[in-house]
Formats: sequence, structure tokens, C-alpha cells
Amino acid sequence: MAAMIFFYIEFHSIEKMLGIPPGSRLDEFIHWRLLPEKDLTANEFAKVLNIQTKHIEGPAFPPPCNKKASVAVCMLGTRWEMREQYNLAPFYKKNVLAYLGGTANVDMFFNYGSSDPDHENDLGEMWPYADRIVNNVSFTKYRFRCPPKKRPLERSGYGLALRMESCLRRIQEQEERCGHRYQWIMRDRPDVYHNEPLFRGKYLQDLDPTKIYAPCLWKKWGVCDLFAMVPRWHAQAYYNLTATMPTLCIPNRLTTEYTCEPDELPWEGLFPECVLSMQLIKAGIDLVDTVRIAGESYLYNIVRNCTCDDNGVAVMPPKYFGPRAGHCGQNVPGASVHC
Repeated sequence: MAAMIFFYIEFHSIEKMLGIPPGSRLDEFIHWRLLPEKDLTANEFAKVLNIQTKHIEGPAFPPPCNKKASVAVCMLGTRWEMREQYNLAPFYKKNVLAYLGGTANVDMFFNYGSSDPDHENDLGEMWPYADRIVNNVSFTKYRFRCPPKKRPLERSGYGLALRMESCLRRIQEQEERCGHRYQWIMRDRPDVYHNEPLFRGKYLQDLDPTKIYAPCLWKKWGVCDLFAMVPRWHAQAYYNLTATMPTLCIPNRLTTEYTCEPDELPWEGLFPECVLSMQLIKAGIDLVDTVRIAGESYLYNIVRNCTCDDNGVAVMPPKYFGPRAGHCGQNVPGASVHC
């Protein structure tokens, strides 16, 4: 170990002498090659993360039982403050709840980041007794490299997976306590602008209870993971990554057309959409037969904080340019921030 540390320090000095910029691809490659090769298990990887879960006791804890509800919503993500800032509440009521049977048919489970509580005013008013969980996951750089032909699971993607699993556990606990099983578990984000009717205007009773409804299924990409309506009996496959991916080193490709191409850089993680496809396949789900497209256009309207140009027009920041960049929050009707 001492020899490795000495070698690392000496190599770092040589890098400085050679003028290799810190953070460059060559610098990243050198440091990656110095790491020990290991196929880390999920439990081992969790030890290098600082994972903290805290339950927020709302007006009622545990939440009251609602045996009329057939849908549990896992509202999971960050940037909750955008809901009020960009007036997302009326669109959620009109284009989501109206097609799910209203608030009486939906139980809400909030899964926040550390800075998000107290920003769910609109949803909190509709579900004052919603279950509330704060998950903080502090990431460190990988301290290992995967064996050949494998790539590490993206660190932020793994953090998201942990939060999805914690959300599913809370739903399961509520089911067991109340003696009531939901029919659907919906995954949604607080920063999605639902400007079109859910499922292209279909109501809950029109959906096939054996299918997963997701925004897209693309070849060489996977299943879009920003939203999904998942039948209860597929919930373990969709929400429980570590049950199907026992290690953090994922094969570059599976023998299916709905997976990602290998990344250019061996230390970069796979896209979450690709990992979701892999875990569904490993759980025995036929993607083409099971995944139904829920309607792409509304889902990609993730609200962004845009900049205003000289003509008073909201412009997407350069880093978000692309067909799935999202929607400028300033352009949402009724938004409190305008150009």
C-alpha cells in the first residue's frame, strides 16, 4: 500500500512536469489506471457513500389508510421550488389527476433531496398527509475500476436508484400496515410540466394492467426513466435496481437492441435509461411486449431556469440544447417569473 501511495505521488509529480492539465482526459485515464480492479457489489459500494434517510413527520404519521386509492405516486426528484415558481399545479390537476380518478384515488409519497422540503406547497395542499422522506446521498469518486468489458454504474444514477428503492419500501410498508395493495405505482418528478393530458387522454381504467407505460423505448438507448406508470406486480423489477444488478460493474452491452452503446471513456457510467432497460430484461420482462409509450411530448417538458435574450425571449442554456432539453419555465402560463 505504501509503495502504491509513493508511486501515485511520484506519478502526480511527473504529470505536473509534463504539463498534463488536472481533470483532462489523459489525467482521468492515468488516475483510473492506478485504481485497483474490482467488481464491487452494491453493499460494498454503499459503504463508500454517505447515505442518510430521514422521515419527516407531517400532519399525521403514519399517514392515514386510504383503501380507495389504486395508485401510489412516488414523487421523486429535485428542484421542487420550481413547482410554485412556474405555476405547475393547475396543469397537474388538469392533465394528471383528472385521468387518475382525482386525489381520492391517489396516495402521494414525497422523496426529497436535502434542500427540497417546504417547497411542495401545491402537492402538500392536495395531500396534506402524504408520506415524506428525505434521502441524502453524498458521492465520492470511484475508488476502483471495473474488469474489462464492464463499466461502473453512474454514481448519480446509483443515488437515484437508492431513492427509488426507499420510495418503494415506504409504499410496501403502507400497504402492509393498511392491508391494502395498490394496483399501480407511478414514478413522477416534481419539475415536470404536464402540459398535455396523461397517456394521450386515456383514463386509468383504459390502461392494460399488464403493461408498463413509459415515455419512450428507443433502440440503442433504452426505456426513458423520467416517468412511468408501473403495474404493482412489475414494481420490484422497475424500482429495485440492486435486486437485479448485484454488482456496480455493468456489462458494456447485453444481447438486445434496446441497450446503450459502450461509453467512449471506461470510467464513465452507463446512461440511466440503459440501466433501466437492463434491469427490466434481467427481471424477465420483454421490453417490446411490455413497455407501452405513454406520450413523449409532455414528458420532455422538464422545466428549466432559462435566460432571457435582448428581445425578452426565454432561451434554453447552452448545456441543455437538444431535442429533449425541456421547457423554459418562464414560458409556462401563469409563471411568476417572466422575461
